[in-house]
Amino acid sequence: MAINNSILDNLKRTVEQLQSSVNDSIQESINKNKDEIKQLQTQEQLFQGQNSKGVDIKPAYANSTIKIKRRKGLPTDRVTLFDSGDFYRSLEVIAGKNNAVIRTVISYSVFLVSKYADILGLDEESWTKFLAEYTIPTIKKNFDDIIAKS
Repeated sequence: MAINNSILDNLKRTVEQLQSSVNDSIQESINKNKDEIKQLQTQEQLFQGQNSKGVDIKPAYANSTIKIKRRKGLPTDRVTLFDSGDFYRSLEVIAGKNNAVIRTVISYSVFLVSKYADILGLDEESWTKFLAEYTIPTIKKNFDDIIAKS
Protein backbone atom coordinates (compact mmCIF):
# COMPACT_ATOMS: atom_id res chain seq x y z
CA MET A 1 0.00 0.00 0.00
CA ALA A 2 1.48 3.31 -1.08
CA ILE A 3 1.36 6.31 1.22
CA ASN A 4 0.17 9.53 -0.33
CA ASN A 5 2.99 12.06 0.11
CA SER A 6 0.57 15.00 0.14
CA ILE A 7 -1.18 13.56 3.19
CA LEU A 8 2.14 13.16 5.01
CA ASP A 9 3.21 16.67 3.97
CA ASN A 10 -0.07 18.07 5.26
CA LEU A 11 0.34 16.21 8.55
CA LYS A 12 3.91 17.48 8.88
CA ARG A 13 2.78 21.09 8.26
CA THR A 14 0.02 20.73 10.86
CA VAL A 15 2.45 19.40 13.48
CA GLU A 16 4.86 22.27 12.73
CA GLN A 17 2.01 24.79 13.08
CA LEU A 18 1.02 23.24 16.40
CA GLN A 19 4.59 23.48 17.68
CA SER A 20 5.04 27.08 16.57
CA SER A 21 1.68 28.13 18.05
CA VAL A 22 2.64 27.30 21.66
CA ASN A 23 4.68 30.45 22.35
CA ASP A 24 2.12 32.62 20.56
CA SER A 25 -0.59 31.03 22.71
CA ILE A 26 1.36 31.74 25.89
CA GLN A 27 1.79 35.36 24.86
CA GLU A 28 -1.88 35.60 23.91
CA SER A 29 -3.01 34.23 27.28
CA ILE A 30 -0.80 36.72 29.12
CA ASN A 31 -1.96 39.69 27.02
CA LYS A 32 -5.64 38.80 27.44
CA ASN A 33 -5.34 38.22 31.19
CA LYS A 34 -2.97 40.89 32.51
CA ASP A 35 -5.49 41.88 35.18
CA GLU A 36 -5.56 38.28 36.43
CA ILE A 37 -1.77 38.25 36.67
CA LYS A 38 -1.85 41.53 38.61
CA GLN A 39 -4.52 40.05 40.90
CA LEU A 40 -2.37 36.98 41.55
CA GLN A 41 0.67 39.20 42.20
CA THR A 42 -1.07 41.62 44.55
CA GLN A 43 -3.81 39.65 46.31
CA GLU A 44 -2.55 36.06 46.23
CA GLN A 45 1.07 36.90 46.92
CA LEU A 46 2.00 40.38 48.15
CA PHE A 47 -1.04 40.97 50.37
CA GLN A 48 -0.50 37.51 51.83
CA GLY A 49 3.11 38.45 52.59
CA GLN A 50 4.69 36.18 49.95
CA ASN A 51 7.42 37.09 47.47
CA SER A 52 8.01 35.70 43.97
CA LYS A 53 9.81 32.69 45.44
CA GLY A 54 6.79 31.80 47.59
CA VAL A 55 8.43 32.69 50.91
CA ASP A 56 7.63 35.37 53.46
CA ILE A 57 8.65 38.89 52.53
CA LYS A 58 11.44 39.97 54.89
CA PRO A 59 12.49 41.99 56.82
CA ALA A 60 9.46 42.62 59.01
CA TYR A 61 8.02 46.11 59.29
CA ALA A 62 9.66 48.59 61.64
CA ASN A 63 7.72 49.46 64.81
CA SER A 64 6.92 52.92 63.41
CA THR A 65 5.40 51.34 60.28
CA ILE A 66 3.40 48.89 62.39
CA LYS A 67 1.87 51.79 64.35
CA ILE A 68 0.88 53.59 61.14
CA LYS A 69 -0.60 50.43 59.63
CA ARG A 70 -2.61 49.71 62.78
CA ARG A 71 -4.09 53.22 62.64
CA LYS A 72 -5.09 52.55 59.05
CA GLY A 73 -6.54 49.14 59.89
CA LEU A 74 -4.01 47.31 57.72
CA PRO A 75 -2.39 43.96 58.53
CA THR A 76 0.79 44.08 60.59
CA ASP A 77 1.43 40.34 61.02
CA ARG A 78 3.13 40.17 57.62
CA VAL A 79 4.79 42.49 55.10
CA THR A 80 2.18 43.29 52.43
CA LEU A 81 3.77 46.35 50.82
CA PHE A 82 0.28 47.86 50.84
CA ASP A 83 -0.33 51.32 52.23
CA SER A 84 -2.29 53.56 49.88
CA GLY A 85 -2.59 51.03 47.06
CA ASP A 86 -0.43 53.11 44.71
CA PHE A 87 2.28 50.45 44.50
CA TYR A 88 -0.22 47.69 43.67
CA ARG A 89 -1.96 49.89 41.06
CA SER A 90 1.39 50.81 39.48
CA LEU A 91 2.23 47.23 38.52
CA GLU A 92 2.41 46.54 34.79
CA VAL A 93 2.45 43.17 33.05
CA ILE A 94 4.49 42.81 29.87
CA ALA A 95 4.04 39.66 27.80
CA GLY A 96 7.01 37.92 26.25
CA LYS A 97 6.82 34.90 23.97
CA ASN A 98 6.92 32.45 26.89
CA ASN A 99 6.95 34.57 30.03
CA ALA A 100 5.57 37.67 31.67
CA VAL A 101 7.48 40.49 33.28
CA ILE A 102 5.86 42.39 36.11
CA ARG A 103 7.30 45.83 36.65
CA THR A 104 6.57 49.17 38.22
CA VAL A 105 7.91 52.65 37.65
CA ILE A 106 6.55 54.19 40.84
CA SER A 107 9.15 56.49 42.39
CA TYR A 108 9.84 54.41 45.50
CA SER A 109 9.96 51.00 43.79
CA VAL A 110 13.77 51.02 43.78
CA PHE A 111 13.68 51.28 47.58
CA LEU A 112 11.15 48.44 47.89
CA VAL A 113 13.05 46.11 45.57
CA SER A 114 16.39 46.83 47.23
CA LYS A 115 14.95 46.27 50.71
CA TYR A 116 12.69 43.29 50.04
CA ALA A 117 14.34 41.74 46.92
CA ASP A 118 12.16 39.23 45.01
CA ILE A 119 8.80 40.99 45.27
CA LEU A 120 7.94 41.30 41.57
CA GLY A 121 6.87 38.19 39.68
CA LEU A 122 4.58 35.27 40.27
CA ASP A 123 5.61 32.38 42.46
CA GLU A 124 5.32 28.78 41.26
CA GLU A 125 1.85 28.30 42.78
CA SER A 126 0.48 31.44 41.12
CA TRP A 127 2.02 30.52 37.75
CA THR A 128 0.58 27.02 37.99
CA LYS A 129 -2.85 28.48 38.70
CA PHE A 130 -2.55 30.96 35.81
CA LEU A 131 -1.35 28.30 33.37
CA ALA A 132 -4.17 25.92 34.30
CA GLU A 133 -6.93 28.54 34.15
CA TYR A 134 -5.81 30.64 31.18
CA THR A 135 -2.82 29.39 29.20
CA ILE A 136 -3.69 25.71 28.74
CA PRO A 137 -7.23 26.54 27.53
CA THR A 138 -5.76 29.08 25.08
CA ILE A 139 -3.28 26.52 23.74
CA LYS A 140 -6.06 23.91 23.40
CA LYS A 141 -8.31 26.37 21.54
CA ASN A 142 -5.53 27.36 19.17
CA PHE A 143 -4.63 23.69 18.59
CA ASP A 144 -8.28 22.92 17.82
CA ASP A 145 -8.38 25.82 15.33
CA ILE A 146 -5.21 24.62 13.58
CA ILE A 147 -6.43 21.02 13.40
CA ALA A 148 -9.84 22.11 12.10
CA LYS A 149 -8.15 24.02 9.25
CA SER A 150 -5.86 21.14 8.28
